[in-house]
Amino acid sequence: SDPAFADKIRHIRDPKARMAVVWSHCKTKMGCETDDPKEEGVEGDVDEPKKGHGGCGHNQPLIRKEGLKLFVQYKRPKDEDEDAKSLQSDKRLFTPSEVYTTFKKMSDSDLHLIGLSDEYARPEWMIL
Repeated sequence: SDPAFADKIRHIRDPKARMAVVWSHCKTKMGCETDDPKEEGVEGDVDEPKKGHGGCGHNQPLIRKEGLKLFVQYKRPKDEDEDAKSLQSDKRLFTPSEVYTTFKKMSDSDLHLIGLSDEYARPEWMIL
């Protein structure tokens, strides 16, 4: 949904370089941005509607690896209770079935954009 970012990755042919650009841009994003609300009452200058990405608005977790296990860690907002417990982050095991389900939802066009081959390197095939 960011035109500057889309323009950057559209012109990179090398999948490894494209993946590096995507990673450097997205590593600081900690939330799934929602689409802008549509204005239904405005009839004036009708441009082509902006294509959205269907963002849900949820916070994105940090994924940490400990040994061979993956853990999902959600940071709590600072405006919650100031107890000692609230300073602790929620941490839980990210099971292989959850990882598989997440990878399975990735479309072929998304795989191409991040630098993976939908024919030879689907992420769900990489789970042992």
